[in-house]
Amino acid sequence: MLIKALCDYDDYLRSSGSEAVVPDGFSKQAVSYEILLTPEGKVADILDIRHPEEIPLKGDKKKIKYSPVDAILPKRTEKTSIDLNTIEHRPLYIFGLNYTDGAFTTEDKTDKAKKSHKCFCEGNLEFFEDIDSDIARAYCNFIRSWVPENELQNPELLELGKDYGKSYYCFGLYGHPEIMLHKDEKFLQKYKNELSAEKETEAEDKNAAVCSILGEKQPIAKLHGKITGIAGGNSTGGSLVCFNDSAFESYGKTQSFNSGVSEKAMLKYTGALNLLLSDHNHHKYIGEMTLVYFAMSADDSKECGIISDYLFDCVQETDDALAKIFDEAAQGNTFNADGLDIDEDVTFYMAGLSPNSSRISQKFIYRDKFGKILHNILQHQSNMAIVGCSGKPRALWMIEKELKSPKASKEKIPSTLLSAIMMSVLSGSEYPEALLATAVRRVKTDSDEEKDHFIKLNPTRAGIIKACLNRKARKNKEEEITMSLNKDNKNPAYLCGRLFAVLEIIQKKSAGSDISTTIT
Repeated sequence: MLIKALCDYDDYLRSSGSEAVVPDGFSKQAVSYEILLTPEGKVADILDIRHPEEIPLKGDKKKIKYSPVDAILPKRTEKTSIDLNTIEHRPLYIFGLNYTDGAFTTEDKTDKAKKSHKCFCEGNLEFFEDIDSDIARAYCNFIRSWVPENELQNPELLELGKDYGKSYYCFGLYGHPEIMLHKDEKFLQKYKNELSAEKETEAEDKNAAVCSILGEKQPIAKLHGKITGIAGGNSTGGSLVCFNDSAFESYGKTQSFNSGVSEKAMLKYTGALNLLLSDHNHHKYIGEMTLVYFAMSADDSKECGIISDYLFDCVQETDDALAKIFDEAAQGNTFNADGLDIDEDVTFYMAGLSPNSSRISQKFIYRDKFGKILHNILQHQSNMAIVGCSGKPRALWMIEKELKSPKASKEKIPSTLLSAIMMSVLSGSEYPEALLATAVRRVKTDSDEEKDHFIKLNPTRAGIIKACLNRKARKNKEEEITMSLNKDNKNPAYLCGRLFAVLEIIQKKSAGSDISTTIT
């Protein structure tokens, strides 16, 4: 379901002409510096093109953070061994130099710098030497004239210092930095022509079959693109679909030919998922699980913003219409989307992803109309509400935090429990039994401290217990627990509880603040 939904989402974005979608055969690469070349191929300057961002600190203090810019480059290689990129961005390939202990050198144990630079020179010179444009000629002249052994004291590189090895680069023309190699029309025309020729060749591939996602006869993907941005995952990315052992193969098919997912579908779903994982408004982290969500719309910013603000971030209400809805939900009233600029009938997806030793694992996926999901989220917040506490909704990370001991810094909540909680919130179904059991165990086990009297029992833990009991009572058509005192409740157990609370208050007031143990 997830791969098909991501392919459909990619289609929505492409049909709307969204600039966020990377064209087929290209990839988005973060770059920090632009290498400015003279017509003769000399490095005249290395321009810092990162953009500054103000990061607020405590009080009125701020700091400046410099962030790379995204460049749309030809598809990047995903191999970890030495491999060619059309237009290189990696410093080791471009310059053939290592930066060690404050100095540049061409030497390393495996001669990787020399081999990488040779791969770059041979492959790119062959591609660019017949392209007739100023920037392409300067690029070829740079490849021919740059000798790593002679550039150990290059002033432009020395000025970069430690940034040299951890930054990525693009190429431009000195005096005209707006003329960039990856935007050159003549280069783009040749590259697109080669892509078209490759597609025609692939169409005749012996591994072509009916794609299980698109329903079209297409070449099946041998390897699936890497997904980056998954919490706890490999920094180079992981695969959602992969066959890394012969035990998983069948019918004589090797690697991902077993999956029946075409190259076309693979590029669609990996591109869409990586795009969602790069946008804070489309994903969040809970424990070791990454939650990705989107609506089947060309512009789902409003719907995803509501989910982000009122399920994960739980910011103070700034939208009057939404604030009113939450107030109504806290009082148990029916959901009404009047005043919200949303499409209640749009299909909305949320999926939980976690990494394991070899691939990305899908923990759950939920699909429904956005209006129904929002109604269930409001119901969840209403169930969690405690009288006298902040009117802000309870973020999911707050719930996860209260299921762990405050003294155990490395304790982890199983992704199975987090997935079950998410499904309950989104679908409005009964909360998992383990949620109530864990919350009660924490209340029984933890102890308040002198400076913190709300470790053992606080509004979030009380809200969890109340929500779990009320959901079960509603299912069994039993009496629900109210947020405050219910004077109409004549149940003997309820009345005993009220009396017990009064007796404890009398005991505390008569004994003073020195009392260490009450009748409870």
